[in-house]
Amino acid sequence: MKAGFRSETGGNRYRAGVWQRVVALSLVVIAAVGWQLPAASTTHQAPWPDHGNYIPRDAYLSPVAMVVSRDGRRLYVVCEDSDLLLAVDTQTRQVVQRIRVGRTPKAIAVSPDGKTLYISNEGSNNITEIDAESFRILRRFSAGWGPVGLATDHSGRFLYVANTLGNDVSLIDLTSGQEIKRVEAGHYPEYVMCSRDGSRVYVANLLVRLAPPDQPPVSELTVIDTRSQMVTARLDIPGVIQMRHIAELPAADGGLLLIPFMRPKNLNPLVQIQQGWYLTHGLAVIRPSASSADGPQDYEVNEVLLDDVDHYYADGFGVAVSPNARLALVTASGADVVAVLDTAKLRRLLLRTPVSQRQELPDRLDSAIRFVIRRLKTGRNPTDVVVSPDSRFAYIANRMDDTISVVDTARMQIASTIDLGGPREISRLRRGEQLFFDASHCFQGQMACATCHPHEGLSDGLAWSLETPQLGRDVVENRTLFGIDGTSPFKWNGNNPNLQTQDGPRTAMYIFRSQGFSSRQVDDLVAYLLSLRLPPNPHLAPDGHLTQAQERGKAIFFRSRTNFGSLIPPRERCYYCHAPFTHYTSRVQMDVGTATPYDTIHAFDVPQLEGAAMKPPYLHNGEALTLEEIWTEFNPNNQHGFTSDLRKDELNDLVEYLKTL
Repeated sequence: MKAGFRSETGGNRYRAGVWQRVVALSLVVIAAVGWQLPAASTTHQAPWPDHGNYIPRDAYLSPVAMVVSRDGRRLYVVCEDSDLLLAVDTQTRQVVQRIRVGRTPKAIAVSPDGKTLYISNEGSNNITEIDAESFRILRRFSAGWGPVGLATDHSGRFLYVANTLGNDVSLIDLTSGQEIKRVEAGHYPEYVMCSRDGSRVYVANLLVRLAPPDQPPVSELTVIDTRSQMVTARLDIPGVIQMRHIAELPAADGGLLLIPFMRPKNLNPLVQIQQGWYLTHGLAVIRPSASSADGPQDYEVNEVLLDDVDHYYADGFGVAVSPNARLALVTASGADVVAVLDTAKLRRLLLRTPVSQRQELPDRLDSAIRFVIRRLKTGRNPTDVVVSPDSRFAYIANRMDDTISVVDTARMQIASTIDLGGPREISRLRRGEQLFFDASHCFQGQMACATCHPHEGLSDGLAWSLETPQLGRDVVENRTLFGIDGTSPFKWNGNNPNLQTQDGPRTAMYIFRSQGFSSRQVDDLVAYLLSLRLPPNPHLAPDGHLTQAQERGKAIFFRSRTNFGSLIPPRERCYYCHAPFTHYTSRVQMDVGTATPYDTIHAFDVPQLEGAAMKPPYLHNGEALTLEEIWTEFNPNNQHGFTSDLRKDELNDLVEYLKTL
């Protein structure tokens, strides 16, 4: 949710004056009580517990992931907001079973024999194992932090789990239920698939590799060899972000991997929106090499767009290939559409395009008409898609209206809609959530709020060239929406006093290039945004207590004297700008010496530090790729806190403390 700069400053001067008084009072309090404020137990968020008296948000279902039983008679549906797994009879198209799993379930895998289901619970950091026939919970076992995608190997002995917050993959021995190792994945790994031949596990990363903000994004596909259980390749997918689900064609049909993505033109000024081509949406088409034990494998990476010339299909999400390999289906979760692809035509497009010209395909909007044979309207916010074993039907999970769309693949039409039984009344929060994922409000459907804030509010980690008085200047890093309640004003220049200003007419004018939202819709959207909370912090103990290193870092954060005993000027103390009493932000603009020749202003809104560990890159333009670089690379004159006297170990301790916030 980005908007252009403006020049009004009167309100900022008033807020700055108030803040000076608040800071003065804070200094007195901290001086009086020492390092006991703030207490860790009251300022840190412990990990989410398993279910007790927990009540899901608004009791909506929000289906996000599915699998079909081997006989095609059952459709198992993961519902993230209600923490339920549902079983749907595909003949009667009715929900016949339901069971509560862990908190915020995200994905599902099935054992090779079809008898056991595994559900990842992102909110409770564990996996629920369920007997598919009796629908009873067999076991729960721990994974890493923020588990989402998962898949078993062909032996059924091991489970691979992508941990979003940990940037790694857990390998779980299903015989013992114990995690036996973790391997490093890319940035925010979310989706996992085991290859048809069982030799590899592929992991798609939602966010790009951290890189200087003036460089095009590069995503990564992690390849794990199932025999050695080691990473054998990290494939560069250039120019794209937000890779989602993975599907694979049979070897006889080329063995291609299909992965939806988004291609941002974030370094172009935002005025490009009204001419189209600012955000495009497509499919990575990857040809793996033949399996070999002799060394690294070769992969051919191609990209094609799914957009049309005059309309875009925002936020590609789910992808599935029919068992007969004739069709592939890709959901556009922001456009409420599923695209039906003729896989033979897609392969012919690649084969008939000279190798030297295939790099041009990601920049051609005339490609989709050559292999997309139908676009079907679904329910709200379609996510996962699966195909029945006989290839007759495809099922699409519509997250924002608690339904499943059933596609008759022979007739190429929606045959029916399965109502999963969510609440009939749509609450204010739910209306706002629906708007957040809806790209129809943007010119030609190029983007939704969720396009730049994936995973329900995360920052995409990119710097964007917004529309400012001087085009091409004032490039700013996108900011997270998690935990922003009470942190106004908004935007890096602090010119938006509230979210109604941020997301109202200015968003319509400068971002969506459309009529935007009505007043009621703005209020609904704001209510939803203010409800977003930070996920559990993997760097903090469950009881909120700090390690010795974190305690030492806390003392540095709240110190008032240098290592040599000199008094640190108040403005150069960490807590002057990042006061714990206001979400670790002063809520005013400060000049900390980070402006570049490409910035027209020098004072920037002080960001809240809560959740800092999950928000790289840092600074207003994303130049600092790690917390350490804030001071080692971009604080030569002590304007961003007095840190020049810190030893390496002390800086490490400070960073460890910041990660707990």
